[in-house]
Amino acid sequence: MFELPSILTAESLLDKAFGRAAKATATGPDRMTRARNLAVARVRGAGQAIESTLRGYVKGFPSLDRLPAFYRELVDVLLDLGRLKKHLAALDWAADKVRDITRHYRGRIGRAAGNSISELRREAYGRLSSVVNQISPDLDALVAARVALRRIPEVDPTIPTIVVAGYPNVGKSSFLRAASTGRPKVADYPFTTKGVSLGHFDRGLHRYQILDTPGLLDRPMDKRNKMERQAIAALAHLANGVLFLLDPTETCGYPLDDQRRLLDEVRALFPDVPIIVAATKSDLGNPSSDELRVSALTGSGVREVLDLLLEQVTSRGLATAPRPAAP
Repeated sequence: MFELPSILTAESLLDKAFGRAAKATATGPDRMTRARNLAVARVRGAGQAIESTLRGYVKGFPSLDRLPAFYRELVDVLLDLGRLKKHLAALDWAADKVRDITRHYRGRIGRAAGNSISELRREAYGRLSSVVNQISPDLDALVAARVALRRIPEVDPTIPTIVVAGYPNVGKSSFLRAASTGRPKVADYPFTTKGVSLGHFDRGLHRYQILDTPGLLDRPMDKRNKMERQAIAALAHLANGVLFLLDPTETCGYPLDDQRRLLDEVRALFPDVPIIVAATKSDLGNPSSDELRVSALTGSGVREVLDLLLEQVTSRGLATAPRPAAP
């Protein structure tokens, strides 16, 4: 989803800037003029390298206030929008400061003579280094932010979206793998899914996207962790239909009564969204359950459950997206 520039650490940025400065050359009618011009060229080269790199980082990040609601909320959950804006603002400040320092010392060096030329160049290098080192924590934070943002899947707002929800370890990721092109990580321990995962499936000439979400627990919103809040964001902003999975075998580690209370909460939070409930892990036996039964392991019931949900989604007038032509 997010194509972001690689971010250098403070040390690497300074190495890049002073390495470029070291390659500067200068001419002049005499030795003093050549020394003065060379010092100016080196300060200008280092300063411009730092300034342009920092401004490129700021420009390379998306305009956070213009993001679609789902992505804005997801970025806020993962990174804290306020902090991310502060890190980017720190880079903007540093770029302005570097520009001013560079201009200041170019002027001073241009009027200098003798040993003061090299002294002023070293002084300029020191001040440039101080500014970059001051934003070192901000650069480190943006390195981590870049990794997190690049993991967010690209959701097409023109394609109807099915969101798979439920408690941790009830089989959401396994269902997504069985039903679509998505390949989320699957393991038999809770909270395997750390973020939303995206898959696609076709029905006739139409394409749908299906989202696997991190497991939700039956607890107040202010007690939910970042993974759970990602699931809520997907439900709130993307769901044209919800497939809620229950594990009546309770091998997920959570009582069925708790799972049903969560289902009631999801229904209350999103009353206008079609919801189909299915009991997973039917291959493990036949526990008492009134829900439709599916098994991601055998594929039993997977297509039928999705088709039933799609009937409800399309009956509410949702336009479907054409399936892309084969390449």
